[in-house]
Amino acid sequence: MRLRTLLRTSVFQLTLVYMTLFGASVLALFGFIYWSTLGYLERQTNDTIQVEIDGLYEQYERTGDMRGLADLIDERVRRDDERRSVYLLADAIGRALAGNVPYWPAALDPLEGQWIDFVKTDESGVQTPVRAGVTRIGPGFRLLVGRDIRELTQIRQSFTRASVYGLTLTMGLALLGGVLMALSSRRRIAELNRTTRQIMAGDLSRRARVKGTRDEHDELAANINAMLDQIESLLTGMRHVGDSVAHDLRGPLTRLRNRLETVAAAEHPRREDLADCVEQVDHVLDTFNALLRIARVESGAYRSAFAALDLERIVRDVCELYQAAADDRQIALICDVRAAVEVFGDRELLAQALTNLLDNAVKYTPAGGTVAVTLERTDDTARIRVSDSGPGVPATDRERVLQRFTRLDQARSLPGNGLGLALVNAVTMQHHGRLTLGDNSPGLVVTIEIPALLRATAERALAAPVARATS
Repeated sequence: MRLRTLLRTSVFQLTLVYMTLFGASVLALFGFIYWSTLGYLERQTNDTIQVEIDGLYEQYERTGDMRGLADLIDERVRRDDERRSVYLLADAIGRALAGNVPYWPAALDPLEGQWIDFVKTDESGVQTPVRAGVTRIGPGFRLLVGRDIRELTQIRQSFTRASVYGLTLTMGLALLGGVLMALSSRRRIAELNRTTRQIMAGDLSRRARVKGTRDEHDELAANINAMLDQIESLLTGMRHVGDSVAHDLRGPLTRLRNRLETVAAAEHPRREDLADCVEQVDHVLDTFNALLRIARVESGAYRSAFAALDLERIVRDVCELYQAAADDRQIALICDVRAAVEVFGDRELLAQALTNLLDNAVKYTPAGGTVAVTLERTDDTARIRVSDSGPGVPATDRERVLQRFTRLDQARSLPGNGLGLALVNAVTMQHHGRLTLGDNSPGLVVTIEIPALLRATAERALAAPVARATS
């Protein structure tokens, strides 16, 4: 079963594909080497034989004397000190007239122009491989001219053995390497599977082991760990939201119940009691609507409506909206737009985020204080900064206030549900940005950083709706 499982791994299957491609490449390489070496030697041998045949044929054509041709062949046999050349002049029935082959080989086809390989056996029984060419000459005569190819045959056999052994060794090593890689990959994957099974069993504290090799398995383990951290954070947030919802809504619902009991017991209900009931219900509905809005933002439901937009216009509109509220509280509201910035996003969401930040800043800044809104661009980043001179947020609580229903002690006496900064954070994340809280000494400074469009891209994107409207 382990072997069968190993053979089904993708690494082993890829190894088999690689082995096939590599084997084909090796065979092609061997073929090229054979053609460029042994093929060259064979062609050289064939050319030498052809030159001999052409010379003898021309000699016979000039003289027309078959006896003279036989004498010439015998003379060449005698002068061949290396005994490498093979000659045979035979008549129509295969009887030898001249040469160093006693008879015409019975297995050879006497057709003209044919290249043949055969084994020559001498008087002592020694067999010699021969490459020869055959041609007809004269009336009913046949001429065979060849060369001893023992060295060529030995080279061919050595090359064949080397090719077989080399290919076998190469494929064997490739197979062994594939098995080892498959085993290593299977161990890493099995470890990840064990970890995920333990997590599915309920142990959310488990994490995949990162070895530090920085390979694809380490990358996968790091991504799994990041996903688990996010899941654990979401589960913790859900538990926190459940507790917070129960805690924050218990008061309004209790007051609503008491008011309703009072109204039900009264013979003539007062308008003030009914208005208070409506106010408590509105508070509960506002809380649920804020939760639903945050959930929709985090799910990416608004991303389909993203478009290129001018962030300067949004900042100026929101500042103008809160100018009256700031004047009523005797707060100086400063709107400092240092550059026109175009971003890709949702106008309503960005306006809501900036509205929440200004609402908090105006709400917590004492009379005579200052609230400043700054818009600037740095390279490819749009930066919105909202600073106030209120009580601020301690550094230890700045991460916590971004969670749902988190309200610090100094904010308990003011109206709110603790969802404003959570919504701002969700909007910032959906725009691939970053939300940071800092110290304004005194007060709080909140910074939203989101990617800005390149100027040429922004001009084309912003001009497109105008072009469509005019057309």
